[in-house]
Amino acid sequence: MGNPLEKMIIEFFKKFNKPARISQVAKNLKINSGSTDYEDLKDHLILMVDEGRLYKSKRDRYSLDKFIINNTYEGIIKINFENGTILVDDEPFKKILIKRKHLNTALDGDLVEVKLLAFKKDQKARGEVLSVIDRNLKLINGTIEDDGYFCFLIPEEDNHYLDFIIPNKKMNGAKPGDKVACKLLHWDDPLKSPEVEVVKIVGVAGAPSVEFDSIVAEFSLKEDFPAKVIDESRVFPTIIPQKEIAKRLDLRDKEIVTIDPVDAKDFDDALSLEILPNGNRWLGVHIADVSHYVQEGSALDRDALLRGNSTYLVDRVVPMLPEILSNQICSLMPNKNRLAFSAFMEFDENCKIVNYEIKESVIKSKKRFSYEEALKVIEKGKGSHSELILNLHKLAVELKELRFKSGGINFETEEVKFILDENKQPIKANLKTSTLSTSLVEECMLIANKTIAGHINIISKKMGLNSKLPFLYRVHDVPVPMKMQEVIHYLKLITDIKSFNFKSSKDLNKFIELFDDRPEKPIVHQLLIRTMAKAEYSNHNIGHYGLGFKEYTHFTSPIRRYPDLIVHRLLKKYSDEYFNYKELGNIESKLKAIGEHTNLTERHAMEAERASTKLAQTILAQKFIGQEYMGTVSGVKNFGIFVVLDDIYAEGLLNMRDLHDDYYIYDEKRNCLTGRRKKLVFHFGKRIKVKINNVNVDKRKIDLLYINK
Repeated sequence: MGNPLEKMIIEFFKKFNKPARISQVAKNLKINSGSTDYEDLKDHLILMVDEGRLYKSKRDRYSLDKFIINNTYEGIIKINFENGTILVDDEPFKKILIKRKHLNTALDGDLVEVKLLAFKKDQKARGEVLSVIDRNLKLINGTIEDDGYFCFLIPEEDNHYLDFIIPNKKMNGAKPGDKVACKLLHWDDPLKSPEVEVVKIVGVAGAPSVEFDSIVAEFSLKEDFPAKVIDESRVFPTIIPQKEIAKRLDLRDKEIVTIDPVDAKDFDDALSLEILPNGNRWLGVHIADVSHYVQEGSALDRDALLRGNSTYLVDRVVPMLPEILSNQICSLMPNKNRLAFSAFMEFDENCKIVNYEIKESVIKSKKRFSYEEALKVIEKGKGSHSELILNLHKLAVELKELRFKSGGINFETEEVKFILDENKQPIKANLKTSTLSTSLVEECMLIANKTIAGHINIISKKMGLNSKLPFLYRVHDVPVPMKMQEVIHYLKLITDIKSFNFKSSKDLNKFIELFDDRPEKPIVHQLLIRTMAKAEYSNHNIGHYGLGFKEYTHFTSPIRRYPDLIVHRLLKKYSDEYFNYKELGNIESKLKAIGEHTNLTERHAMEAERASTKLAQTILAQKFIGQEYMGTVSGVKNFGIFVVLDDIYAEGLLNMRDLHDDYYIYDEKRNCLTGRRKKLVFHFGKRIKVKINNVNVDKRKIDLLYINK
């Protein structure tokens, strides 16, 4: 791969092993001064300097960087548009960038071998794919087009940077215009088109139901369960045997309720709260006891681990467990006896936990509240189970205040929810934000998860162990200080907030508060969240920076998250008086593997959910082509401006080439576009008026035009 002259230049510098003038390079390569080959050599040297493959000194001498010694690295390549990256450990650079011309036959998600070509002083490393070690087997989704000679798959995802040819014998009944899922057959020559075979016809492109089905195919989500898994899920009795009830703490007479989204079907957490004789509050967080039904090593268990979690798309849920378990037997439905795992916490007058208990239980929820119904009770101070709801609300407010005081970050996130008609056509978008009722549930779940994680530390000490019992934590690392400082510095440049120093999460909260009641608030929160490390599952506890907790786990959603199911099993295992301590080493290694796997499945689900939301936004935006909207700038690149539109909450692109009123210059440092003559500045958070010009549902893209008021 690569240009022959470039190879000759690199070989020269490897042998010469010191800086050289262009005349020295030309002499060695037998290129005469003044010839066209000499001009070609000059052009290549300039290009290689620009790419960071060579360095040019102030004395016009060229040299290789010390890292260009044919170093090779392996990694999973991620491709965005036409450029790829692989992550690298234990080097001054964290990733290697690979330009289109150096991708060879690599596709997104492949395991590749990459040769380092350049490493600049600003730590931007560049490389070239030498070989594809292992192909990503993920299906490629798109629409079939016929150019009169061949049928091509036009991929939906931007990470596929070229079209794929479909041999006639591999169409398998599909026709031009169909939306399909294909598998790669082979691609050995970067100068030829890769070949694919149709494995599934999703439907005729354009129909909303077909478009949503394509998300399931695109991310290889499994809606159906293997026969053995279904068979296992059907053996459980719908009525809990009296023998099982007798083993558990019976809470069926207690005032216990669930609070969930109005469209929820699986209810895995319920709440209770009693005032004790000493005036303290006794909070009960009751979680569906999935571990009673899904036994370790069963077909149900193996399939749940493979899925890792449920995936919540705009038009459906792809569940981790079969519906008979997730929506019926395990779901804490009102007025039904259900097995639970209950965490009780006693709070004193200062909202400090002075006692706690963890019990296997049986409950009967007295009411199923939607968030909206619970919010009405909080706001009006009356209604069904009002005393319980109001007491829970009061406790949640105190817990939230304490959490922020201890370093938890007060980020506010927004989520777009869609109303679909009977044909799955999005007809309206609603912006869901935190409310008093959602906060009530969140704070109760957070404190339960924190208590469970701390419990492991306590029982480890009681057992006299030299180290903590193996456990699965939800961890969140501290942000990179430089990255955070850069964002805060940038926000100072584009706002009137000029004096602020970031040293801790408490400082960050103070900075966030400065944007309360300002239009930039949602965008500022979003930008700061991007600087944060990703929360993950790990058997090694490093605490949870975002929440301000030293110990934290996931205990509260075993119907939809496999790690919570594991936490339940560990709690039961460690409470067994006959527990064999020789198992600890084996448990530790299993937890490490489970954490790594569920981190991947969680990210995969999030990507599918984002794609589903983006699709719904573009389908909805189709109805409003030509209409004008106010919007907020959510990103600025050298090719254009991303804008989130009011009312439909969709993000579109205002392309640089469509800004005709001035010549705009991109400022990478300030991340903005500035008009040369009129000095109009487009920056993150700016409010502007735009018109929807075009919508491409296949590519999930919305093109905008600027309305100069």
